[in-house]
Amino acid sequence: MLDGNRVYVELSFVRPDGRIHRALAFVDMGSPSMEITAALFEELALNQGRPLSFRVGDLLVSVPAGEVAADPSEPHAMGSDLKVEAMLPAGVMEKYEVVLDYQNRTLTIAQAGTIRPEGTPVPFRVNPRTGLIAVDALIDDKPYPVTIDDGSAYTWFRQDRVRSWLATHPDWERGIGAVGASNITMSGDGAEASGILLRIPEVRIGRLTLKQVGALGAGRGRSPVEGLDLLDWYSTKNAVPVIGWIGGNVLKNFRLTIDYRDRTMYWLRQSEPDASDQNQVGLTLRRQGEEVIVAALATKNGKPTVEGVEAGDKLIRIDGLETKGATLGKIYGALHGKPGEVRVLVLERGSGRLTVRATVTAF
Repeated sequence: MLDGNRVYVELSFVRPDGRIHRALAFVDMGSPSMEITAALFEELALNQGRPLSFRVGDLLVSVPAGEVAADPSEPHAMGSDLKVEAMLPAGVMEKYEVVLDYQNRTLTIAQAGTIRPEGTPVPFRVNPRTGLIAVDALIDDKPYPVTIDDGSAYTWFRQDRVRSWLATHPDWERGIGAVGASNITMSGDGAEASGILLRIPEVRIGRLTLKQVGALGAGRGRSPVEGLDLLDWYSTKNAVPVIGWIGGNVLKNFRLTIDYRDRTMYWLRQSEPDASDQNQVGLTLRRQGEEVIVAALATKNGKPTVEGVEAGDKLIRIDGLETKGATLGKIYGALHGKPGEVRVLVLERGSGRLTVRATVTAF
């Protein structure tokens, strides 16, 4: 499944009695460790030291119990009877060959040396401790190490680096404030509220050329490590310090084959980039439990792009979509459209509700 540029795959977890527990896993090349819900952890008897076993098609994957974390969060549904109860990370996938086929909505995991790759080969470096992949990207004729991260819905770069590019190419800037799929974390901190939206005409990775790459120049944001900026923390997980990552908004146009053993990934183009992906109602949002709160109003040319909405408002409905419990992809999709189109927003402010007609902006 693809939701908000993120990949989810159905896994068949093997219970101690041999029966199968079917569940969705979030596929994240930007995380090192396997996570499952605490309830599933107990159901699979990992608390007794039993290894985690699951099937991807006919392939049985086994992960030692000590390498699996129990997540206390409740599973969330993805519009079906399946719920997201796990995260399949780089740290597990690096032991195999992996194919992410966005067009055909399939994930293939295979033993090393068994897949014939297709597409443009790109060499990469990998941190064997985490499985994260880094490549050299040429932007504005200068090389920068970046991560390939399907778990991130959008491409993010360090804001200081983005500002250096904009000093030479001010026309690349599209606005201030993460909107749509660039609003990845929905944390409400400075990483997104003060992020710079831009579109880079060309990014080259080896012999591969990426055109019209949408990106966010992320401001300083919170990380799991106290006192460490989000992108600084993220960089420590990589083989080399990186300036950010190439995310799902770019990757979804390709069939990606990752040969971890030979340190090469292959990019087979399946579709053209979406130049309208930043056409959104200009709201930067944050999650608060199942509720969606307006963190900031995105600006363009120094002016707010939405009138009648304030930071702190609770976003209740977008046209016919109730936001409570909705997936990120559905929320992004409801706020997306053609420039000038109107979305009817129902908001809660204090003890009252109000309705605002908000216009889609071409960021």
